[in-house]
Amino acid sequence: MSKKKKPRLPEEQCVFVQDFYPKNEKQELLTQLIEDKEVVIATGSSGVGKTYVALATALSLLERGYRKIILIKSVTTIPGESIGYIPGTFEEKMEPFLMSYYWNIDKICGKGTWKDLVKKELIEIMPIAYIRGLSIDDSIVIVDEAQNIDKHTFKTIITRIGNNSKYIFLGDIEQIDRKFKTESCLEEVLNIFNSNEIVGTVEFEDSDCVRNPII
Repeated sequence: MSKKKKPRLPEEQCVFVQDFYPKNEKQELLTQLIEDKEVVIATGSSGVGKTYVALATALSLLERGYRKIILIKSVTTIPGESIGYIPGTFEEKMEPFLMSYYWNIDKICGKGTWKDLVKKELIEIMPIAYIRGLSIDDSIVIVDEAQNIDKHTFKTIITRIGNNSKYIFLGDIEQIDRKFKTESCLEEVLNIFNSNEIVGTVEFEDSDCVRNPII
C-alpha cells in the first residue's frame, strides 16, 4: 500500500525559505533527523547553529502538511515557568526571551517575515506554563533552552505530543541557569534516548561552531 501523502499548505500560506545548506556534518544530521523523527534532542554550545538549523528545517516542513510551528522557551527558573510577574501584555512579556527566534526567522526568510508568520498563525508562541492539558496536533514544536527544564516539566511537554507532530529540544548542558544545576534533566534525557531508534539525538562539539553572526 502506498504511503498517504500529507496535504500541502495553500499557496498564500507557503513560507519561502532562502537558500539554506547545512555547514557541517552535525548540522546535516540535525536536519535529517528533524525530517525523519518525531522527537529530536540537540545539545551544544552557542555558535553551532542549533536554533538556526531547527527553524530553517521546521519552516521548510510547513509545506508538507504541518499546520504551524510552536515556539516554547524556558523563561524562568522557578517551578511552573510563570511569566506573570513581568510587566506588560503577553507579547511584551515574552519579547525579551524570543529575540533569537525573531532574528533567525528574518534571516532565513527575509526581513519582516516573523511578524507576518505570527499574523498568519503559522507561528505560535507558548510559555511552558500554558502547555498543560493540551494535545498538540499537526505542529512542529521547538523547545529552546531545554537545559533549564526539570524532569517533571520535560514529561509535561513530551506527553502533549499529538498526531502528525514533531518535537525539537535544543539546549546547552554547559549553560544551566537553574539555581540547582542538578535539577536540569537534559543530560539525563539525552543519555536515555541516545541509542533509541524512535528519538533522534545530536551532540554538537566545540569544533562544530560555525562562527556566523546569526548565531
